[in-house]
Amino acid sequence: MPASTSLLTAGVQRHALSNGLTVLLKEAPSNPMVSAMIWYRVGSRNEPSGKTGLSHFLEHMMFKGTRRLGKGEIDRLTLVNGGRNNAFTWMDFTAYYFTFAADRWDVALEIEADRAQNATFDPVEFEAERQVVLEELQMCLDSPFDALEMEVWATAFRQHPYRVPTIGWREDVERLTLDDMRRYYESYYCPNNATLVIVGDIRPEAALRRIEATFGALPMRPLPEPPHACEPPQRGEKRVTVKKPTPLPRLTIGYHAPEVAHPDSYALHVASMLLSYGRTSRLYRRLQEQDESVTFATAHYAEHIDPSLLTIAAEVKPGHALAEVEAAITEEVERLSAEPPTELELTKAKRQTEAQFILGNEEILNQAMLLGEYETIACGPRVAEDARGYRYLDAYLSRAREVSPADIQRVAATYLRRDNRVTGWLVNE
Repeated sequence: MPASTSLLTAGVQRHALSNGLTVLLKEAPSNPMVSAMIWYRVGSRNEPSGKTGLSHFLEHMMFKGTRRLGKGEIDRLTLVNGGRNNAFTWMDFTAYYFTFAADRWDVALEIEADRAQNATFDPVEFEAERQVVLEELQMCLDSPFDALEMEVWATAFRQHPYRVPTIGWREDVERLTLDDMRRYYESYYCPNNATLVIVGDIRPEAALRRIEATFGALPMRPLPEPPHACEPPQRGEKRVTVKKPTPLPRLTIGYHAPEVAHPDSYALHVASMLLSYGRTSRLYRRLQEQDESVTFATAHYAEHIDPSLLTIAAEVKPGHALAEVEAAITEEVERLSAEPPTELELTKAKRQTEAQFILGNEEILNQAMLLGEYETIACGPRVAEDARGYRYLDAYLSRAREVSPADIQRVAATYLRRDNRVTGWLVNE
């Protein structure tokens, strides 16, 4: 049964230019602003062995100038037109965004069409930015939870590139060359590997004409083969301990979980909501109200193109032990498969799932982010046709409403098992 259209996808128009560029347009005239985003389907998942961190480093360099726009010009144009810009890289994608007033948003088109094919990689800027990236990497290593999370993911994945942190390994970043970056840029930054999303006070027909004028001449290119690494089933719990200075011990438990739009993914989203969202969630009631053993505990299901992890993280209060908190979390997680949630509890979790998804994304930039992310990652033959691309947003809400107590028990028993997890402890050195 096709999913009904949600407020997030209502009015979205999808177009494909002759060079393969996917365009999503959404008119939202209530606020005289426009957010423009371009998403490239390339992230740390695509990096060759020994070249980790390329995607993120390249994102930095995309602000350093083109043949037409010199160093600092992209930020200057953004500033003088009263806008803002930024970018981010993750495992499956790299995305760039601008937000402008509705009477000048096409500045974003000019900039993105230019740097999609004309980025310059000045050797001096390259080396200077390498130091910025290395400092950012060191900040991640110094952050207790980031350091622990890196080790958990690296331990969970033996073969799949999701084992690599998006920022890369220091030893690789130190050795990356300008030629590495140019080849990577020329391989992946092309219209047939990109989605352009425009949300705000626009006239879709006029916007499409403007996009065709600025992006239509960009050449289509052959794309590298996507990574084919397949993580074998885990056959027993893995454990990792990280020792570093920290005022409070922490733990992260990662359970192997399916890819985006997998039939079981919707029940896992609701299960994570049952576990950790709000003061009535199971982990809050157990760990913060009853045991008073943690400062916080959260569950997060990270959806990606390929199977990833559902993680539970907690910070342990003084006077309590990691083993005690781990045992309590395990007990609550396993109770999901042993005892079905009540109808009242499940109904509340599903309402919270929907509210968090919709109410948290009323801003046009957030809408552009959601539309672009799922147009980018909910792809391929494994994804049901009615959940493919940005339509996943409708399928997510529709299928989450249909989750039953038996579904929660089934997915908990299937995925939230000790043999299917990596448990990481962070202890004071």
